[in-house]
Amino acid sequence: MSADRQHRLALILLIVGAVLISASGIYVKLSETGPTSTGFYRMFLSMPVYWIVLLIEARQRRSSSKLAPARPISRRGWGALWISGFFLATDLIAWHWAMKYISVAAATLLACTAPIWVALLGFLFLGERFSAKFLAGLAVSIAGVSLLILGGSRGLTVHDGLGVVLGILAAVSYAFYLRGVKAARDTLRVSQVMFWNAVIASAILAPIALATEAALVPQTIAGWGAVLGLAMTSQVIGQGLIGWSMAHLSAAFSSVTLLLTPVASAILAWITLGETLTALQIGGGVAVLVGIILAKPAARQAVVGPEGAEDAATPSKGVAA
Repeated sequence: MSADRQHRLALILLIVGAVLISASGIYVKLSETGPTSTGFYRMFLSMPVYWIVLLIEARQRRSSSKLAPARPISRRGWGALWISGFFLATDLIAWHWAMKYISVAAATLLACTAPIWVALLGFLFLGERFSAKFLAGLAVSIAGVSLLILGGSRGLTVHDGLGVVLGILAAVSYAFYLRGVKAARDTLRVSQVMFWNAVIASAILAPIALATEAALVPQTIAGWGAVLGLAMTSQVIGQGLIGWSMAHLSAAFSSVTLLLTPVASAILAWITLGETLTALQIGGGVAVLVGIILAKPAARQAVVGPEGAEDAATPSKGVAA
């Protein structure tokens, strides 16, 4: 597959992944367990699916002479996995708790200030430099996010202070998670990254849930349906598509494109939870779309791996977006 086609496919799958994970807030609201327990089920229930995928890949490698044997995970790969897994757990804790204090849309939108932190991390620590076009797109998208927050039927008040702090913590954590996934995808397949992220995050979430929450187990079929839907839709499919795409797109542009998540989340919250959409929020959603179009890098700037590189990309340098 050519680099241009691979880039277009990655962008399409990233958008699909963003739309799918937008349903996360609905599942969390419907969950019968505590916020941290809900995050644990999201990761733990996704592990068997990833494990099956790993087994299928291993069988394909044994039966095909065209596929090289799987290489052991390097020290750098493990470091990236631990960073992404740890901060994914932190993100889930902060974001799920934030929705206990503020609306689904507000919590999601605050968490989606992550592109600012992704770009800042790249600028400060990875030597990435961003084009004026990308920065303009980022600014327009963040302005759209602000309209979505401020234009909602439930404005943020001083009583929402803890929810705001948790939302920002979720954003910073998700930025580190995306950077970790990007680093891991330089050398690892998406199935490896998603499986080990699930293992690491589950190991962190389980003891915290046991120590802080009483509602640990869903009590009804609907409750189990909520956590299972969260695991399959948002984690396995949604985050899986995002993880695959990030081998072929820059972390900064990916994070901006993921701002489609709050747009879709606000629409879903309006449909299922009655959280009304105002004219300002609709305008904010349009601004997010315009910002993503502006931030999209030219094809020659897209971060892609060499063709046939076993679904793993090479590290990016220079202008990131």
